[in-house]
Amino acid sequence: MALSVRAVAASALADLHRRQGYSNIVLDELLKNAAVSHADRNLLSRLFYGVIERRLTLDYVIGHASSTPIRKMHPLVRETLRVAVYQLLYMDRIPDAAAVNEAVSVTRQLKQGHASGFVNGVLRRILREKDSLFANLPDGNEGLSIRYSCPTELISFWQKAYGYERAEQILSSLNEEAPEYVRVNTLRTNDDEFSQILEKAGINHQKIEDLPHCFRVNCAYLLKNLETETKNCYYYQDMASQWACLALDAQAGERVADVCAAPGGKSFTVAQAMHDQGHLLSCDIYEHKCQTMAQRAADFGITMLQTAVRDASAPIPREWEAAFDRVMCDVPCSGLGVIRRKPEIRYKSLGEMQELPALQYAILEQGAKMVREGGVLQYSTCTLNPAENDEIVERFLREHTEFSPRMLPLNACFAALGEPPSHTLTLFPSVHGSDGFFIAGFIKKAATE
Repeated sequence: MALSVRAVAASALADLHRRQGYSNIVLDELLKNAAVSHADRNLLSRLFYGVIERRLTLDYVIGHASSTPIRKMHPLVRETLRVAVYQLLYMDRIPDAAAVNEAVSVTRQLKQGHASGFVNGVLRRILREKDSLFANLPDGNEGLSIRYSCPTELISFWQKAYGYERAEQILSSLNEEAPEYVRVNTLRTNDDEFSQILEKAGINHQKIEDLPHCFRVNCAYLLKNLETETKNCYYYQDMASQWACLALDAQAGERVADVCAAPGGKSFTVAQAMHDQGHLLSCDIYEHKCQTMAQRAADFGITMLQTAVRDASAPIPREWEAAFDRVMCDVPCSGLGVIRRKPEIRYKSLGEMQELPALQYAILEQGAKMVREGGVLQYSTCTLNPAENDEIVERFLREHTEFSPRMLPLNACFAALGEPPSHTLTLFPSVHGSDGFFIAGFIKKAATE
């Protein structure tokens, strides 16, 4: 007998915890292999990501209703309870009684039938106390941790980094659905034509002001229904990444390098800004990713892009020294700005991130060697961590006096923060509607300066 959607979700969550993997990879594998109907895929995704997002909140509720500690439960029983409580608290369309009955059924489907009475009892108690579950939350960060399902370690970290008000804004955005943005491929179509394509398909969309060729798309899954010939007319790209490309301000005819390019979105946007005229070098450490980038570039009508397989932190080839007008270093990072898309990141220990700045700085230094006199160097991450952002920039300018700060041409983003233009910019989901992101700009001085 095929497993129900809720049983599949509970099994996948247990597998994710066991493998310590990435949620999007685990779910993608599941959707490829599991016998889940197209109609049930949205529910499965909602349950899977929802439980990850709200895990600390769910465990608080379950812990108050259960005589057995969460950590001592069988993994499949624990995830079955989490899925059921998520439905009870956050999915109004599912009747409470149905959620409880389905959870009891799931225990049997997952060969945990001996726990069916226990699951039923815990959920019935939660239902009885539903209106008062959060009436007596602890004070301070412990209460914030339960409310927003975020570890106290990370809450304290953000409070120290950005202040209490901004930190709570970050917390409030963590469990919001991340908006979907697409970038029009201007080598295949234009904004008006693309808008007409979306209208014809009944896809609600809005053009983003101050950001060329960017659209927010509601019900993005409907894009899969577009005609085959339109598939290379757009690609998914968050506003933050598009702003980073706009900040680079690459011009037609220039030599540009994207040293950590895969999966290639920023390179594609930069190529279009250059009208596919000039030279664009897109690098990644993995050959298969470079091959994929090259194929996608060809599909998009980009002819100027050349890929190279290399470690961006390793010494550059001699022929690359001072050979580029603009160099983009969008470095590997802790990902604290994209928790809405990868919710499991919030549970990683901050200690796991301590080695990243050394790698990031090495990449920036090698990228700097590629910039000609008068050329532009840009550094970016998708994290909200000063050690990976501002501190890298401050160290670089201190140790590389041949570079000076470059004001970023993103006035609308600075205005949203209420700040004057600067050579660094931190984007916040609660302010800009984008992923959390950091961008910094530098200019290499002429030898006579």
